[in-house]
Amino acid sequence: MTNMVLARTIEVVFYFVYLSAAVVLVKNKRTEQLFQLITCSLLGVSLELFSVYIFKTYHYYSHFLINIGDAGALKSVPLWVGLGWGLLMPLAISAAKKIVKTPFAAGLIAYVIVIGWDLIWDIIAIRTSGGMWIWHGYPTDLKVTIDALYGIPWMNYLGYSGAIVPLSMIMAFNKRKFHVQDSNARSFWFSLINYLEGLAAFIVVVAIFALINNFVASFAIVAFLALFIGILLYMLYAVFMKRQVDFFKNIDWAFILQFGLSYIVSMYMGFYIGVFQDKPWLVVVHLVLMVITLLFGVISPKKRQTVVEY
Repeated sequence: MTNMVLARTIEVVFYFVYLSAAVVLVKNKRTEQLFQLITCSLLGVSLELFSVYIFKTYHYYSHFLINIGDAGALKSVPLWVGLGWGLLMPLAISAAKKIVKTPFAAGLIAYVIVIGWDLIWDIIAIRTSGGMWIWHGYPTDLKVTIDALYGIPWMNYLGYSGAIVPLSMIMAFNKRKFHVQDSNARSFWFSLINYLEGLAAFIVVVAIFALINNFVASFAIVAFLALFIGILLYMLYAVFMKRQVDFFKNIDWAFILQFGLSYIVSMYMGFYIGVFQDKPWLVVVHLVLMVITLLFGVISPKKRQTVVEY
């Protein structure tokens, strides 16, 4: 299979996953997540364009079917990558609300759910089809350094929190303050407002991260690992120890489709290109994160029983 055929096959598979999950949302009349899909898709495409054109942190190759920009000059963004944010974020935020109440906490858990998949996927993607995308200034090797994990900068992993956590808070605030859910027209316009506010928040947060990392070289790796591991442990505690959720009573099929199929694709590709054979610990981590993530598709908050006084 040529590099172009392989890259386009992956692209088509992810379009299928995206559309399948979106259809489930429509079928189940999950209006809130559908409008969040608009917000997060716009944000995802914008962040990718910022990274390629303004920050110039990486570039994509021209293998893909649908690109935004000049693919021939390696100045473009594949549409499927930006749209991927569109479902990952709202589904993750919705899943996080099953175990926490505040938008900030939900944003943190959603961040770990999303980055849990991307943690290994990025390592695979830069080695697939000659590099589906290439990071500037980071060698594509299998070394763990203070700056990068196997060619992926730690700041990339930390930077996701600058998008997901503020956006979770922004959407919750606007919903409560302005009664966004009162009509579809109102929900649509606020999906655009949420996008603009989320984009501004991301730029501010990531700028602060970059400034700190410029003076403290170990900031990105320490902050990411502390945040990721700490929240992951809390997620396990909340699901298994607090006894506040039921299992398999209400399955979120959109979540299962999006994250389940995404993990299956990355698992297959990890073995296909040989990176899992070179670093078997990545398989273990990927499987563990997949199981933890998919748990959030099969849990639901326990209903409080009403006590009737006689």
